[in-house]
Amino acid sequence: MKYNPLDTFMAKHPVLSNFILAIIVFLAGCYASLLLLDVFTVHGQEVKVPDVRFRPLAQATEMLDQAGLSYEIDSIYNEDFKPGIVIDQTPTAESMVKSTRTVYLTVNMTCPPMVELPRELTELPGADGVTLLQSLGFRNITVDTIPSDKADLILQISVNGHKVAVGTKAAVNARVTLSVGAGNMDVPEYDPLGPVLRDSLIRQQIRKGTIQLEQDSDQISPHIVY
Repeated sequence: MKYNPLDTFMAKHPVLSNFILAIIVFLAGCYASLLLLDVFTVHGQEVKVPDVRFRPLAQATEMLDQAGLSYEIDSIYNEDFKPGIVIDQTPTAESMVKSTRTVYLTVNMTCPPMVELPRELTELPGADGVTLLQSLGFRNITVDTIPSDKADLILQISVNGHKVAVGTKAAVNARVTLSVGAGNMDVPEYDPLGPVLRDSLIRQQIRKGTIQLEQDSDQISPHIVY
C-alpha cells in the first residue's frame, strides 16, 4: 500500500485537520460570493446619466430608456417653469452610475393644484390669514379693509374678484383677497328734523324755531315757536 503523508497527518491530528478543512471551505465560499456579487451588481458596468432637465417629460423618459436607466417621477407646481417639463433630476447630469440605478425626476405640474380655503380663516387676524394661506401654497394674496368694528379680523374672502365661502377650493395661483374690518365705523350725526323736513324747510326759506317752555298753574308744556 502506497504511503500518503496527508492521510497519516489527518489520522494523527483529526481536530486540526477538520479546522484546516473548514478554513479552506470558508475561503472558497467567500471567493464564490465575490464572483456572484460582481454578476448581480453589474460590477464595472457604468453608464452616463443624460441631462434631461428643462425637457418635456416624454423626451426625458425616452433619453433615459435609451441609456438603459429606470426612472421614477414626482411632481410639484412652480410658476417659474413651463408646465410639463423636468425641473430637477437625481443623480445629476453626466454622473457615472450603474445601469441598474434609478433616476428620480421632478416634473412641473401641467395644472396648478386646487387647495381648500381653510375654515379657520373666518375672523382670523389678517396677518395670520396670509401666513396660513402661504403655508398651503398660495402666493398671490392681498389684504383690504371694509367697514366694521371688528378691527383687523378677516370678514370676507374673494378669489379672482368673486366672494367665496370658506371650504371652497381654489387654484394656488389664484388671486386671493382677504377683507378685514377697518375698526372705525362712522356714526352719522343726529338730525332731529330729518332729511325730508329739512329739505322742505329750506325750499320754503323758513328758519328752524327754538324750543321754549311755557309755564301755567297746572302744567309745564314745551312747544316749538316758528
